[in-house]
Amino acid sequence: MPQYDIHPSERLRTLFSDKPYQGAEPSNARVLILGNDANYSPEISAHQFFDRILEYHEDGVQFWKDTGFHHPFVLPEYPLDSRKGGVKYHSNFRKLNFSSVDADKFSFVELLDVPTIGNTGSNKGLFFRLINESHLDWLEYLIFDTEPKFVLVNQTLAKSILGIMKKTGKLGRLGPLIANKPVQTVAYESPNATIYNGYSFSYTYTNEELDDLSRTIRDFISNG
Repeated sequence: MPQYDIHPSERLRTLFSDKPYQGAEPSNARVLILGNDANYSPEISAHQFFDRILEYHEDGVQFWKDTGFHHPFVLPEYPLDSRKGGVKYHSNFRKLNFSSVDADKFSFVELLDVPTIGNTGSNKGLFFRLINESHLDWLEYLIFDTEPKFVLVNQTLAKSILGIMKKTGKLGRLGPLIANKPVQTVAYESPNATIYNGYSFSYTYTNEELDDLSRTIRDFISNG
């Protein structure tokens, strides 16, 4: 099992420093999908295909428009085992059946503002040491103080957020809204934010669950 650490690629770290998100610029997006960190396997990081990942981080919206795929992991030419390394996560997102027309509506934003490598859960101490409190303040600003957002969280993420609250005092606006809430429900709703407590896209979704989530997101976008 690879050791959890900051990603070794200087180019990726620089790209992520400039744009600590994936997809659309998050203040302008309609849908924020929150995650722990942007994590890549050692295998793909050492592969020639990694150039496509760098291309995606340079401009995720244009990547989707150019390729028809929202993320490199779901490209037909993806060279590694599709059962590992985040492929399931992005394959499930793709089953929501949004298209490149929607590319500017979706932004993936993580709790960490640095890309990582290895198993996040294997070194929670390092995960917490990598936290940038200014980034967390920005994250709450995106959720509560910009254009109305549909914010998708999951139970694993909720545990991380509550741990961050306890250790740093940050995310105090978001944390209480998602603590101990039923899954697959709206946890909080206001004129500026609809926070949906779902499963991670790494979860084994049924087609019905994905269809329900897709309708919920589409309804939010169309009513905005």
